[in-house]
Amino acid sequence: MKQIVITLLFAFAIHVLFAQENDYYPDKQSDNDKKVAINLGVMMGGGSLLGVDFEVMPVNRFGIQAGVGLSSFGFGLNYHFKNRINSPFLSFVYWQQGLKENHYASYVGPMYNFRLKKVLQFGIGYGIVVDKGPAIQGTKFEDVTSALLYNIGIFFPL
Repeated sequence: MKQIVITLLFAFAIHVLFAQENDYYPDKQSDNDKKVAINLGVMMGGGSLLGVDFEVMPVNRFGIQAGVGLSSFGFGLNYHFKNRINSPFLSFVYWQQGLKENHYASYVGPMYNFRLKKVLQFGIGYGIVVDKGPAIQGTKFEDVTSALLYNIGIFFPL
């Protein structure tokens, strides 16, 4: 009798846990189903002080990202750890900071980006300088060959 009661309590607990799944709104698209996101923040859009990135996941776990900032632009190929846009991901990026005579430097390298399930995102990576512009000439950073890449901001799954 004791085993039957324990088994029934265990089955009831399992039922309660699985009842928490969100099956109430089958027509409503959840954030886990979305495949497009817009990111806004600091050092986004190619490493600009303020920038915006747009990401789309054309196939499972892989995303393509492009962005612009106040005076920069960038591109990235992303691999998400989960099959959803609101998950952490590894990215291979190209950042160009500055344009024309204000071009500072261009970087290529890997980044790790952490996304909470809702709103917050931040990333850190390592970039190799592939091009130096006129704005870096004559500064103490003229001989730099690599840099820390980072960003922080908010994202909105669409």
